[in-house]
Amino acid sequence: MDTLLSYTAWMMNEPEPWGIFHILMLLVGVPVTIFLGWKTHHISQAMHQRLLFILGMILILLELYKQLFSYAIVNHHTYDWWIFPFQLCSLPMYLCVLLPFLKKHSTSIIETFLMDFTILGASMALLFPDDMMHPYITLTAHAFLWHFILLFIGFHIAWYRNTFAKYHQVVLLFFLTAALATCFNIIFHTYGDIDMFYISPYMPFSQPVFDMLEPIIGRIPTILIYLVCACGGGLLIQKIIAYKKHP
Repeated sequence: MDTLLSYTAWMMNEPEPWGIFHILMLLVGVPVTIFLGWKTHHISQAMHQRLLFILGMILILLELYKQLFSYAIVNHHTYDWWIFPFQLCSLPMYLCVLLPFLKKHSTSIIETFLMDFTILGASMALLFPDDMMHPYITLTAHAFLWHFILLFIGFHIAWYRNTFAKYHQVVLLFFLTAALATCFNIIFHTYGDIDMFYISPYMPFSQPVFDMLEPIIGRIPTILIYLVCACGGGLLIQKIIAYKKHP
């Protein structure tokens, strides 16, 4: 396995946030993914579910490659808990493959959640891409491809669905996943730098802007403000999309 992975260990100069590489990726990737999301909004319900399921499976395969490559090549057979796959931007990998097996009401909640928080999470990651830049071509390509897929999922759902779940149901799902992320952070923190959803009580707060609050008000209040702002961002996205569809 190591030998196979080493064939893809192509090195590169680690790109700088808002350097030429980053700007080109945004100028090309964002319009293309948004256009493709719009282009697929007339497909049938069966094809819609199949598309999301396939994208979920692609994300799982991409994540499997990232985990194996990071373990074997980057960290020399030491697991890096920082990349444990349960960030906000990891959730579509799980939710998309679950969709075909859920009832219609649950599907509405999850698709609305995917629309709100994949657009929010992917946009923030693409604007502040420090964690996406690597000295390996495949890992950097993986990070950008991952978040472009998330943008596509979000905008495809935005144009495909005519109605969305009530936002309190979406918020409940968000806080349930945040609670699960907190459990992972607490259970596994002794093994390494795990910081799912960037809300670990054991790690310095690392998200831009909010990291300036921690020295002033403390870590836990900063985490709570961050979660509330994330919910506000998701609500804003849903309101804008709903207004554009039904002004």
